[in-house]
Amino acid sequence: MGLPPTNVLIVDDEPHVCDLIRDGLEDKGFYCITASNPPQAKEILNCQRFDVVIADIVMPGVSGLDLLAHTKKVAPDSKVILITGASNIQFLARALAMGAYDYFQKPFDLDKLAKATSRAAEGEPLSSPLAIRAARAMQSEPYLRQASLESIRALVRAVEAKDPYTRRHSEQVTHYALNLAGHFNLSPDQMATIRVASLLHDIGKIGIPDEILTKAGALSEEEFEHVRLHPRLGAEILQNISVFAEEARLVRYHHENWDGSGYPDGLAGEEIPFGSRIINVADSIDAMLMQRTYKNAYPIEKVVSELQRCAGAQFESTIALAAAKWCQSHPEKLILSANAA
Repeated sequence: MGLPPTNVLIVDDEPHVCDLIRDGLEDKGFYCITASNPPQAKEILNCQRFDVVIADIVMPGVSGLDLLAHTKKVAPDSKVILITGASNIQFLARALAMGAYDYFQKPFDLDKLAKATSRAAEGEPLSSPLAIRAARAMQSEPYLRQASLESIRALVRAVEAKDPYTRRHSEQVTHYALNLAGHFNLSPDQMATIRVASLLHDIGKIGIPDEILTKAGALSEEEFEHVRLHPRLGAEILQNISVFAEEARLVRYHHENWDGSGYPDGLAGEEIPFGSRIINVADSIDAMLMQRTYKNAYPIEKVVSELQRCAGAQFESTIALAAAKWCQSHPEKLILSANAA
């Protein structure tokens, strides 16, 4: 006996679009139901299971984003593919943050949509390529830097929503990085670049499987190899938005160590961009102060001791010692877990 067909719900307020997608997918063996009344689509979702939901983003009354949220609530295993017009690119980052599997821009290729529907039904991960495509789409729009930043920050929230331990990690790393950078007489442009790169430093984790990112215990070596990919993936995402070219460079190298023991490229010393060296220290401070299931949060004294011990090895000495002094002098500015003292 063969496998049952993939069930697909198609939702668009234009009936001819529903019919076009249905005909194209049914020719390839999918079982499709259409709804041109978006509120009715919600009712259908309440009482019938679908492997994939395909919905237009902009519809009267109930938007594709509303349907995405509703689907995630009543049928979290269903994958949602959104369709957007060229003028609606600004919704993409929000859609990804809410858990959309993929998106297609009108006019779309039915064969490519069918292939994406099949991948979604089979549970094939798509996170990293999707984020890169979304970044390219955002770059094609006449956005100012701030608009692009808000869109990318929504992608960061998509990563952090996977893991409760990292919900505020990016903001906290930025807090530490800016306080450290303030010791080094940097220009306003350099400070701005460090701020943005700190906010975006973990965006590449959108390409790491959820079961690794949210694992309660310590990672195996094979699992950690996946994690080591995130600086490179993050840089690839940001390189597709030209205003973030320098930030992409800092993100790629934020896990490089002063002694050459870091990743992904094994840079050492002055080869590592100064902003990346700052973010490395800031990231480590937050990691030490963070409570995890497999470790307690470090007390301030231990954080200071580790910064001093790793000066000249993992960290550039000047930055590490400045960080240690700052932690001792400004304990009120540290973001502590409940059991950190």
